[in-house]
Amino acid sequence: TFDVNATDTPPLTYQWQKDGVNIGGATSAGITLTNVQPADAGAYRCVVTNTYGTATSSAAALTVIVPVVITAQPVDINATTGATVTFDVNATGTAPLTYQWQKNSVNIAGATGTSYGLTNVQGDDNGTYRVIVSNAAGSITSDYAALNVYNTGQMIWEFLLVLLI
Repeated sequence: TFDVNATDTPPLTYQWQKDGVNIGGATSAGITLTNVQPADAGAYRCVVTNTYGTATSSAAALTVIVPVVITAQPVDINATTGATVTFDVNATGTAPLTYQWQKNSVNIAGATGTSYGLTNVQGDDNGTYRVIVSNAAGSITSDYAALNVYNTGQMIWEFLLVLLI
């Protein structure tokens, strides 16, 4: 809601503008925008007129911040020891977006990008990985993605076991 307080000899007429363009039907001392969307962002001002002249208010800026939405979650990875793996996330929302990757719900130092990679994975890299994505509107946490690291012998054994079953 934007309001203007004008005092002068009545009658006063009001015309609200967005980015210098009249807004149809916005002819009272206040304007209320509902279901605000990014397209509503801009500079709002009111032109007040009476029989003696016109005065224009200062512009008030409306900034619309879109909350973060994760559009592609990280996925589970099965890998053999020594492999290189990468977890990825895709997110949208008003920039800037920040990222913090976690292993087993604990922040990973320096893991602040849209992806998190590991080289030469070993058994102690097994765990669940997720990312917290944030912007000025708040944060959202991705689903967990499991990393299962097998030594080459384990993978062959499990493959043979599946074939036997």
